[in-house]
Amino acid sequence: MARKKMTEEEKALKRAQREQAYELVTKGLKYLTFPELEEVIELAMRYKKEKLGKEELRLIKEKEKIELQLKELKKLDSAENL
Repeated sequence: MARKKMTEEEKALKRAQREQAYELVTKGLKYLTFPELEEVIELAMRYKKEKLGKEELRLIKEKEKIELQLKELKKLDSAENL
């Protein structure tokens, strides 16, 4: 069974739902019923994982950039020492 690719609009809608659920969890837990609470927590956890994934990607790119700069500096240093 093939998975249907989501359009950007659908992705944005899902992201907005997760963000809304996250905000609801952080502000109004005591007003929710248990089924609502379970659903909201599930959406909030997905949102949190998504945010962490984006941050992790950003950090990996930053690390690669710094490693490249370090490599270039080492190359320049070794050229000067010859």
